[in-house]
Amino acid sequence: MTTAVKAKHRQQPAQKSFFQRVGLPVLIILVGLLVLMYPVISTQWNNHVQEQVAKQYEEKLQVVPPEQVNRAHDAAVEYNRTHTDGPILDPWLARISEDNAEYKEYERHLAGVSAMSQLAIPSIDVRLPVFHGTSDNTLQKGLGHLYGSALPTGGEGFHSVITGHTGLTTATLFDDLVDVKEGDAIYISTFGKRLKYQVYETQVVLPDETDSLRAEAGRDLLTLVTCTPYGINTHRLLVHAERVPLDEDEAKVLDESTSTIQWWMWVLGAVALIVLLALIWWIIREKKKSDRKDAITREVLS
Repeated sequence: MTTAVKAKHRQQPAQKSFFQRVGLPVLIILVGLLVLMYPVISTQWNNHVQEQVAKQYEEKLQVVPPEQVNRAHDAAVEYNRTHTDGPILDPWLARISEDNAEYKEYERHLAGVSAMSQLAIPSIDVRLPVFHGTSDNTLQKGLGHLYGSALPTGGEGFHSVITGHTGLTTATLFDDLVDVKEGDAIYISTFGKRLKYQVYETQVVLPDETDSLRAEAGRDLLTLVTCTPYGINTHRLLVHAERVPLDEDEAKVLDESTSTIQWWMWVLGAVALIVLLALIWWIIREKKKSDRKDAITREVLS
């Protein structure tokens, strides 16, 4: 190589290394993928946490003396008998003050463990804890029992109402309640008593249309409530169910794990996978190009 060529080569700006050229774009893309997948990851994590709370509810009851559990259940049944005319208000439009003395009395029943009850709907892979009331905080972490309706102990003339969100970006909750059909089973466990209800009707009503949530003589009823349509929430979806006999084998659904992967999770997962594969292909291509340039440079300098 002549001295002139060498001098010209020395005057050229230093070439960026492979890692300098691809590092920033790769970092940006990976951060974007994390942002894209955050709703899926957070939803799945919160679903797991809520299911664990439901599981722990049963485990905690196992260490409480049976006579104490029975007394608590019997007290809740008596509370239902003496509070048949409670206010039935839409949980998202009107709520009783939690500082109210009657509400404080309500909270003392079926208390002392991680939740009031746990509820399972096998047809949509739901297993969730049920808490007292319908405050914003309560409905972020699980299902809420509607104050004014009967505590979920079962019994003729009682009507329990359980509410849950649809459309949260961080949990599934009642997103799939719209898929529950007539004849589907709903199971609820309350302080050692496991009950089965069978869906007989679904309704879409305005928020102030609460007549169907009232108790009916001689019937043991359970209604699940959520907002509808998805993301608009101008109406309420009511899933009405009536108690039916429970076989011991069926009760096991309250101990089984669930797995809820919704369609939008599959879509985001597929997009993330495609982007990740494209990123890997681009990195490999850039690495080959970098290796070729390095080989040419070594050949020129040799």
